[in-house]
Amino acid sequence: MDIPVSKRRGDEHNMRFHLLALPNAQTTKAYSLDGFSQATIRFARVLKELGHTVFLYASEENESPCDELVTVITKEEQQTLLDGSAYQEAMMNNRFPLWALSNPRMIREIGKRKEPRDFICTIGGSSQKPVADAHPELMCVEYSIGYVSSFAPYRVYESHIWRHCTHGYQDDQQGRFFDTVIPYFFDPAEFTFRQEKESFALYVGRLTARKGIGIACQACKQAGIPLKVIGHGDKALVTDDAEYLGALDNEARNDWLSRASVLLSPTLYLEPFGSVAVEAMLSGTPVVSTDFGAFVETVEHGKTGFRCNYMGEFVDALARVGELDKEYIRERAVAKYSLESAKVKYQAYFERLMLLWNGGWDSSHLTLKAKQTIDCIE
Repeated sequence: MDIPVSKRRGDEHNMRFHLLALPNAQTTKAYSLDGFSQATIRFARVLKELGHTVFLYASEENESPCDELVTVITKEEQQTLLDGSAYQEAMMNNRFPLWALSNPRMIREIGKRKEPRDFICTIGGSSQKPVADAHPELMCVEYSIGYVSSFAPYRVYESHIWRHCTHGYQDDQQGRFFDTVIPYFFDPAEFTFRQEKESFALYVGRLTARKGIGIACQACKQAGIPLKVIGHGDKALVTDDAEYLGALDNEARNDWLSRASVLLSPTLYLEPFGSVAVEAMLSGTPVVSTDFGAFVETVEHGKTGFRCNYMGEFVDALARVGELDKEYIRERAVAKYSLESAKVKYQAYFERLMLLWNGGWDSSHLTLKAKQTIDCIE
């Protein structure tokens, strides 16, 4: 089969991507409680701003930039198969009805459009593995892994912590040369920077014990700082006089993030990334977190926040956050976690994968150039 001109070695300007959305949510900001939906929108934007071709396999309502939206599940089918469950709580499993319906349609529609050296991109883990398996001649990439069930030959993790955790979970002691780490990323324009903060702490996240809501309530009570809480889940966990604001939309939530004197992220498990901490820092708001998981990468202790190991440290940190340089907090977050930063890294990564069609391991010049480019922005 002839190789399209755009796919020959040295022409990285127009790669082709089959981007798989998850079938439980629409790819619009109205579905902001589903992080996978929002990640799909942002990743599509990265690919299109880099000048690539994007076929998006999703539902009917869409705000992801793409060359073609291929509807593989209607909104009516989606709502019927959710059967009253919240869209953000759908279980990712290829045997479940949402995936059992959408996966075969994705397989069929990709078959109509695919060309040699195309990429399939997913963040569905094993729930969308059958789609990749059906097109083994295409390169499958999981482009933002923050879950356990990764499977693809080529993987992009949200943090170095999670990359190595995944190897442990999967009992894989071998390194993988063509995997990489590209942090979860955001559009800084969506976050307002405020130098002057108000005298309250903020918790944003699921209302579940594993996210540390109890620690947040107790620490603020001991520190004598009002705590406001945003999120969905068990409202009974909001205790110690904390004020529950509800499950707010992105615009309202981001406004509160910019006004708070500190964000509390005391997650008890190993966070793959912990996006709300970075969103707070994009607003110039310091973060007080636990001292494990991705926070060891995202929260610079003593500079953009504090990482704590026991209640006394949480209380002390809440008293000290006013000392931190809010402009530095914002600038670091923009440099490391912005859409512009991610664009450079994704372009370099996909250029490296394109080498596998040719010299592969023996190639050097493009990879070295790409690494130098990435090093300059970190």
